[in-house]
Amino acid sequence: MVAENSEGLKVMINGSASALSADGLPSMGDLIELIKASIDPQHMITGLLLNGRDLTDSEWSANLNQIGTAVVEVETGTPQEFVVQRFAQAADVVRSCYMDFRDARKCFQGGDMNRGNQRLIQAVNTLKAFFEWYGAMQELVPVSERSSYELGDRVTEITETCKRICQQQLYQSWWALGETLEKELEPQLDRLEDFCKKFGTEN
Repeated sequence: MVAENSEGLKVMINGSASALSADGLPSMGDLIELIKASIDPQHMITGLLLNGRDLTDSEWSANLNQIGTAVVEVETGTPQEFVVQRFAQAADVVRSCYMDFRDARKCFQGGDMNRGNQRLIQAVNTLKAFFEWYGAMQELVPVSERSSYELGDRVTEITETCKRICQQQLYQSWWALGETLEKELEPQLDRLEDFCKKFGTEN
């Protein structure tokens, strides 16, 4: 049986019709909690689509009757499978950070300080979010395998360089800032990207 409420909501789990009933559930969040309780305890939800696309913020909190006729597609897997899939994207995120910092540096070296400052703030925020995301992913890795994903001194090294860059920005030492970006941070991010690339080649 396909799980369906009076408005025509259907639930698919790993490509198969679910026997869960969405009837009487007030919101999408409640439906997700029901799905979590019904799947293999060793698994977690790794993907969620509504009519083949990601849910909007409003749909997460919307009444299910407001959503109307729709198909909710849920993918599940083990935490390890989830982590492997996510870590495979790490090198691309680091490359994006690298490009942001490089663009900021070129702005500073070209005399466009306003644009350079904007790009630099964006780059620092992206990098900070990456480290936070990476740390959260590591928590899902079994302790016995965690060392394979350990960034070690790389985070400390990059963080210290970023602190120095922020100091140079504060004191408007634009030449020194450009030099630090080009000679220190960019090579550090390059090495971090190389380290993360191995996750994309592992099973």
